[in-house]
Amino acid sequence: MSDEIRKRAKARKGDEHDESSDSHEYDGIKELNNPPPFWIMLVFIITIGFSMFYVIHNFGYPGNGMDQETRYNRSVTDFEEKLKTNIADKGSPAGEVSQEQLIEAGKALFLSKGCIACHGNSGEGNAIGPNLTDNNWINGCATEEIIGIIRDGKPEKGMTPYKSMMTEEQMAQLAAYIKLSLVGSEPANPKAPQGELCE
Repeated sequence: MSDEIRKRAKARKGDEHDESSDSHEYDGIKELNNPPPFWIMLVFIITIGFSMFYVIHNFGYPGNGMDQETRYNRSVTDFEEKLKTNIADKGSPAGEVSQEQLIEAGKALFLSKGCIACHGNSGEGNAIGPNLTDNNWINGCATEEIIGIIRDGKPEKGMTPYKSMMTEEQMAQLAAYIKLSLVGSEPANPKAPQGELCE
């Protein structure tokens, strides 16, 4: 086995770099021209491919239904369907529960579960809780996101988790009251908007 073959075998194993030089030498330091290892290039190519898929999938292209308004409308429709299914499963015809009854049930929960302590009697907000009457949302405006905040809370911000104090149906009623009654109302002395505008 010649020295050249040994050298190439070592370079292939990673024991020794290919020492092709571009003839630059500064202060006794020779500049080598070594290509990156194949596996690094492979990871780089896979990353570029994944990023292209990610951008198209999450930000979409015109007409693919991934824009904010379409996703919002879809989440509202999904919530309404889920609510009808839950009501039907409990033995009540879905048509018997009107929007007014849903709002009244949610309002009763809002007043009885301590929501007014942080969000005010009319959802106007106070020193602790944000204003629930404007279109600015800190944790997302989709109905499922509101239910998620009610369920899991935000302990670091002082929001109590209600998963052990309310059923899923009650959380849905409370979310419906916030979305259908509080949002867009004009209480006295509302707290300044917080979070992102969501229309």
